[in-house]
Amino acid sequence: MEQYKRIDEKIQEGYARLLDNDHIGCCDRWLEAWDGMKELFAQGIAEDIWGLNDKYKWQEFPLNCVQDLQMELHNAGIDDRSYHQKRIVFCQELIRWSGVDELLVTNARIFMAEAHYWLGDADVTEQLYHEWLREDPDWGWGYIGWSDHYRFNFDGEQNEKAEEILLTGYMRESLRNKTDVVDRLVELYGIMGKHDKVKEFKRILNPPLRVVKIGRNDPCPCNSGKKYKKCCGAMKP
Repeated sequence: MEQYKRIDEKIQEGYARLLDNDHIGCCDRWLEAWDGMKELFAQGIAEDIWGLNDKYKWQEFPLNCVQDLQMELHNAGIDDRSYHQKRIVFCQELIRWSGVDELLVTNARIFMAEAHYWLGDADVTEQLYHEWLREDPDWGWGYIGWSDHYRFNFDGEQNEKAEEILLTGYMRESLRNKTDVVDRLVELYGIMGKHDKVKEFKRILNPPLRVVKIGRNDPCPCNSGKKYKKCCGAMKP
């Protein structure tokens, strides 16, 4: 019980520092809390971060803390580059303890790749996305994360590369989260001023309704077994 209390206190201290915009102090407290969580994992008290949520009456769930920590490590890294490296290590560890939560793993991978870029290791960022998408070529959010890297970190100068990545994912028939990829394409084409492409991909998101004319002697589409004129068609004025 004392272990839980110490972790909970560190989490709360971190949020207090965050309110004062002390990103480094916030991350230091949360990393201490994370070390405590890892001890609980090592002891077999919880199998993953989700299981830990149910072990104590937390003031703030550990799950919320670790997700916020991924973001705050970047903010701390703006003032102290060493926090980008800490972000990489933390994301690697979080993936291990994420359980079956694909969203946690996805975000951890994207933030890890971003941290490498901010450390000046753009080649590593590129290599990571190549490896991840080679292992799982239908990972829709992998294409989104990779394209966002080019879109946001190069001030619009690499929008064509971002487009190429998204289209590579879009062309896969079994792509997961395909709608999200199309959403990104619509947004990107709007920024690029390619309005015809915006319309094209908006139609993919919202295809026009297909009107099917039913003859009066055709079987009724409600599957009643009756003719349309004797069933639903008879209700029309």
